[in-house]
Amino acid sequence: MPLPCLCVCLPRGPKAQKKFKRLMLHRIKWDEQRNSKRGDPDGSDDEAAKKTNKCCLVWEGTAKDRSFGDIKFKQCPTENMAREHFKKHGTEHYWDLALSESVLESTED
Repeated sequence: MPLPCLCVCLPRGPKAQKKFKRLMLHRIKWDEQRNSKRGDPDGSDDEAAKKTNKCCLVWEGTAKDRSFGDIKFKQCPTENMAREHFKKHGTEHYWDLALSESVLESTED
C-alpha cells in the first residue's frame, strides 16, 4: 500500500504559484523528523525514520478553465473518496498523478 498522499492544487495566478512553489519545495523542511507522539519524549528512532515527509512537484502548468472555486481544505480518508472529489471537479487526473508518484516513492524505499 502506498504511503499517505496529500495533493495540493493551487488555482491561482503565476505570481502566487511561484511563491507557493518556493514555499512548498524550498522553505518548508519536510525531512525534519518529528516525534510521532507528543507526550512520548523517548519516541522510537525506527518509527521516526519511517515517517519522514517529502514534497515533490508532480505537475505544473495552466489550465484553460478554473476547476475549483474558493480555497477550501478537503480531507478524504480513503483513496476512493479523494478520487471522487477530484472527479466531481473534472480533475481526477491530478489525483492519479499524485497517487502514482506516491506509489513510485514507496517502491523505491
